[in-house]
Amino acid sequence: MSRFARIALRVLVVVLAIGFVGYRYLLGRTAVPETTTYVLDMDELRKLASSLPGERPLRVNHEQVALASLPRGAIFAGESIRTPEPTIHGAYQVVYPDGYVVVDSAFDEAGMQAMGNPDAQFSAEGYAAVQRALAGARKIVITHEHADHSGGFASHAAPENLVGRLELTREQLANTEQLDRARFPKSLAGALTPIEYERAYALAPGVVLVKAAGHTPGSQMVFVQLANGKEYLFLGDVAWHMDQIRELWYRPRLVTDFFLGEDRDAVLAQFRALHDLAGREPVQLVASHDIDQRQALVESGALGANFEF
Repeated sequence: MSRFARIALRVLVVVLAIGFVGYRYLLGRTAVPETTTYVLDMDELRKLASSLPGERPLRVNHEQVALASLPRGAIFAGESIRTPEPTIHGAYQVVYPDGYVVVDSAFDEAGMQAMGNPDAQFSAEGYAAVQRALAGARKIVITHEHADHSGGFASHAAPENLVGRLELTREQLANTEQLDRARFPKSLAGALTPIEYERAYALAPGVVLVKAAGHTPGSQMVFVQLANGKEYLFLGDVAWHMDQIRELWYRPRLVTDFFLGEDRDAVLAQFRALHDLAGREPVQLVASHDIDQRQALVESGALGANFEF
């Protein structure tokens, strides 16, 4: 049985068991708070982006590794759980004049199959490009610990060669349950020195990590400022689709509380902060799994459609 079918079946079983009140509670839409406790200080991020010596990056590319789907109602609370919503999986390459940084790493074909979606399409070429990029990257980071973001480096042919370039946070390394699901080599975990920071961390010229615990304990966003001044904020899985941020449309409680184990209050606070940020700042927010946004960014030239070497 596919992942899509399993989620839909389990949702139906739970809903039938507890009735309409449970349906509204578990699958209904939740209001996002009018104010937020989550701090996104763009002045701080811009200062950190300029704090390290060296040239800032020139452009950002995305390599798509898989096309899959989830029930639309699992992404947008209150929508149909029988309607599939397409999702993409991949990784980002932040390109400098003399190298690049990789953000996320997707997964291998076995990792995609473990999701249980029989209609998912895997790109062997995309996966090979990500693996090649991991081998040559200056730095490698992930937005969070889930296997569709960490599985690519976990399955790297020579994980020992990633030491010194793979930068995981203390919270990410401590989430052994999720790293084990991604088949992350324990020998590699033991060889890494974790990053520790409170709110934001300058990783490389023009690249800043932004703590965003909630979706997972080690979730973080990645701020990128190009040499031409263009700015991006890669959201990881704070939101799966940009309409969630635009319309303040969070995942249903059944998904956040029972499948993902999210800190719901933390993510709701991040939704509000990101929604407000988009209304006042020129930074381009990028959601990891939004196929519509990817197409629009590629067509506009804001995102390259493939990694470059």
